[in-house]
Amino acid sequence: MSETPPPIPSTRPLRCARFESHRNGAFTTGRDRAMIEDAQQQALAWVNAHPDLEIVSVDTACGRVLTVVTVWHR
Repeated sequence: MSETPPPIPSTRPLRCARFESHRNGAFTTGRDRAMIEDAQQQALAWVNAHPDLEIVSVDTACGRVLTVVTVWHR
């Protein structure tokens, strides 16, 4: 058995779109949640505006001053 995964068939290159949310203020769970929801809403609006894309993955990363949602697509 080979340890190399099989290639992923595709006719289009893999690309990504980034959506960011910044907030000032005290570091609370409510503030973090608001940042995540803001960035996710931006990403959802973009995905819904591009129904022809194949979505491969959606990643969310949240830090102290920035949340980033990355949509990987073809």
